Amino acid sequence: MKRKVIFMGFAVVALGIIAAGVGLICLQQATPGTPIIDVPSIPNIIGLSGPYVLAAPFPDVNDSYPVYRTVLPDNSIAEERRIGDLFGVSGDVKKPERTDGRLYYYTNSGAFQYIIPAKAYPYATNRQPDIPSDDEARAIAMDYLKERGLLSGDIHATDVSVGSSFVDGSATPGGAEYILTKHVTFVGEIGGLPVHNAGIGVSVGENGEVVAVSNSLRKFDPEPVRDVKIVTPEQAYQRLSAGNVMIQPLPENYDKLVVTNISLGYWMATQTEPQNYIVPVYVFSCNALWGGKSEGVFRYVPAVDPSEVQDLT
Repeated sequence: MKRKVIFMGFAVVALGIIAAGVGLICLQQATPGTPIIDVPSIPNIIGLSGPYVLAAPFPDVNDSYPVYRTVLPDNSIAEERRIGDLFGVSGDVKKPERTDGRLYYYTNSGAFQYIIPAKAYPYATNRQPDIPSDDEARAIAMDYLKERGLLSGDIHATDVSVGSSFVDGSATPGGAEYILTKHVTFVGEIGGLPVHNAGIGVSVGENGEVVAVSNSLRKFDPEPVRDVKIVTPEQAYQRLSAGNVMIQPLPENYDKLVVTNISLGYWMATQTEPQNYIVPVYVFSCNALWGGKSEGVFRYVPAVDPSEVQDLT
């Protein structure tokens, strides 16, 4: 992966906690050999994904939906420093430590991640840190984003989960698990439809300190390029059954995948890839079953045929 690295000093101010350290800005290009998203972004159609069982009604959808043009990322030094300033990252230092804040910036998408590795990643401990409740973590994350102008009206908190934890095997009986961070997930919307494969995540650690923020939502022109015809839900399910999915999962041993919900959204490409247009996608929520076990998985099928958008430049 091709990276340009700039080391920077900083003073993090989060919920009244001030810590001196250094930051790291990574400018990341697509990995050599990675398929580049064409114009517009229609992911590759690939292989069989498993036996599906339909247990959900087909949704009512319109015949056509808008396509949106992305805004090219501002990869200027001034923009990088502006983002760094949101998290108190500035100056020049050569060797960042795990206790220092770091900022990774992706030049192909404008996505970024701020993180304090020593506090966001799992670490050994023999006590339960003072971690906020789910409701408290949600409120802390929302306030943190609002203060930095990162929470607009079309971005909503959807989930709070354990971000990282440590299991102390020496504790008895059976060991003890200590929660180290809570992770708050935020989802964007375009035209009332949720954005998939991108969002904002905030990790809240001990004493309510924000120890990581990632944002992979791309900027786009809110004025649609034009409406495009989409395939029907029935056609999308046929493509799903044939394995024509946007992201091919790793090899699986599922006995079957029960489709429990079908919805429509917009797809944003992986943050390391360029993307010119944002197009609709069908989302199939599934319950994967194997060996008496189950887990929830998602499958994504393009809602637009390439022929519908080949004239876009």
